[in-house]
Amino acid sequence: MTITHHASDDLLVSYAAGKLSPAPALVLQSHLAMSSDSKRRLAEFERLGGALLDELPMTEVSPDLFERMLGKLSGPAAAEPISVRHDHGGLDMGVHIPAPLSQRKIGKWKWVAPGMRFAKVEVPEDPSYNVVLLRIGAGKALPKHGHTGTELTLVLKGAFSDENGRYGRGDLEEEDDDGDHQPRVEMDGECICLAAIEGQMIPHGWIARMIQPFVGI
Repeated sequence: MTITHHASDDLLVSYAAGKLSPAPALVLQSHLAMSSDSKRRLAEFERLGGALLDELPMTEVSPDLFERMLGKLSGPAAAEPISVRHDHGGLDMGVHIPAPLSQRKIGKWKWVAPGMRFAKVEVPEDPSYNVVLLRIGAGKALPKHGHTGTELTLVLKGAFSDENGRYGRGDLEEEDDDGDHQPRVEMDGECICLAAIEGQMIPHGWIARMIQPFVGI
């Protein structure tokens, strides 16, 4: 697997600073599970952030801070998050699902158009995003569209090309609300992508506008 499109510095810095919301973070985490380059650069940003914190001057705290912290510790213990892997064999993707994605509930495939299906990925803590798996047949193209917000797309299987270049397995595409694109899958096989879409897609063409209410993205 040769990854050409790695996560941008801006995206990695936002994630390292804890500013990336759960939906795009899920796509990035899945990309990090596939890209050693992005993982290495993230570690560098995290080390840099730690070094900057060490250089900050000490801040005075309230005299009773220690007692208040002890009070919290003596209360009911917070439940630790449990790492759960769901059985996604029914999706029949024919490819390894990255660990971060495997911990999420994923719905069944739903028909969109000939050669096109989607499945909802549950990220209930981030309602401003729609997170979906897109499954597009060989040679098929999504309708040309724009976005009201950001869109992160990770290729899990196959490859597609659009106005920004070619994206294969492990590649991450970052889109904002400035431009339109039309992904087209290569002829040698289907393409499966994980996408986090902020707000709504803006479809161009009457067919795409008719389909959108049924897809809900």
